[in-house]
Amino acid sequence: MRATDRGANGRAADATPRSVILSTTANGLIPVLLLVSVYLTFRGHNAPGGGFAGGLVMATAVVLRYLADGPRSMDRVRIDPVALIGVGLLISLAVAVAPLLVGGELLESAIWKLDLPVIGTVKVVSSAGFDIGVHVLVLGAVLTIVMAFVRADETSAGTGPVGDGPARSDPGDRT
Repeated sequence: MRATDRGANGRAADATPRSVILSTTANGLIPVLLLVSVYLTFRGHNAPGGGFAGGLVMATAVVLRYLADGPRSMDRVRIDPVALIGVGLLISLAVAVAPLLVGGELLESAIWKLDLPVIGTVKVVSSAGFDIGVHVLVLGAVLTIVMAFVRADETSAGTGPVGDGPARSDPGDRT
């Protein structure tokens, strides 16, 4: 298959052979990375970790999927990565400034204890919201970088989405 062959969606067919071993390993490893990412994010306000480390681990899962499946894996991303950066900043800023509205200090943390019927007592800390915002921000930043690499790769190979590159003439068209 040549690099200029186009699939049903108008995008270039992936001519680079993919490793079955890497794809299989990624399929088993990515769910584990996502769980570790969530664990690090919520554990981080009491121990090492937090939103930054959790966001990097989740971004590692995205990069691993890209390495295993190639640019077509990035076609499935339906969320604008720049919007993730904005949402993450907004969440972090709201959690940081909220204590000022009730007479507290910037970044002051509040703790609530909830008694849940089956689970028992659960401690909820407001700083976890800040960690979630940082997590979303870091994920958006890494996705933005990966998407830029994908676009640059498609552009340099001349395999970008239809309409993104220079007009191609049909050699059979003599008008």
